[in-house]
Amino acid sequence: MIRYATVIFMLSIFSNTALAEDKQCAPTPQRFQGNSYLPNVAKPAVDVGKGLIMQGRVLSSATCEPVPESVIERWQAGNNGTYEMHLRAYMKPQADGSYRFETEWPDMSIPHIHFMVTADGYQKLTTQWVPNDKVSEATFDLVLEPVF
Repeated sequence: MIRYATVIFMLSIFSNTALAEDKQCAPTPQRFQGNSYLPNVAKPAVDVGKGLIMQGRVLSSATCEPVPESVIERWQAGNNGTYEMHLRAYMKPQADGSYRFETEWPDMSIPHIHFMVTADGYQKLTTQWVPNDKVSEATFDLVLEPVF
C-alpha cells in the first residue's frame, strides 16, 4: 500500500512538472506583409472605425504567458475596399496581454487585416487575420516566438 501511494505521488509530481515544462502555444504563422505597408505612419489609436470588433491576446509561444510590453501595429482596407490612412494604427495590449479595438470591415475580395507585433526578446510577427465569413466580432490571438 505504501509503495503504491508513493508511486502515484511520484507520478503526479513528474506529470505536473512535465506539463509545466512542456506548456507551449503554437506561434501565429508569419504571413505576407503586402505592398500596402507604410513604415512610420501609424498613429496611436484604439478604435478607428465602426462595425468590426477585433480582440485577442498577445502571448509567448514558449510559456503561453502574456506579452504586455508588445506593440501591435495594424493596417487594412476599409469598407470602401481601399487602404486608408485612418485605418493605420498601433496600440499596446493590457497587462494580461489582451487587446481590443473597433474598426471597419475590410471590404476586399479576400478580406483581411494586417498585424505587425514587436516586443523585446521576441521575433517580429508579421501576419494577417483572414476571416471565413463576414462577422461583427472576431478573436485573433497573436502568439510570438522568443529569440533564443
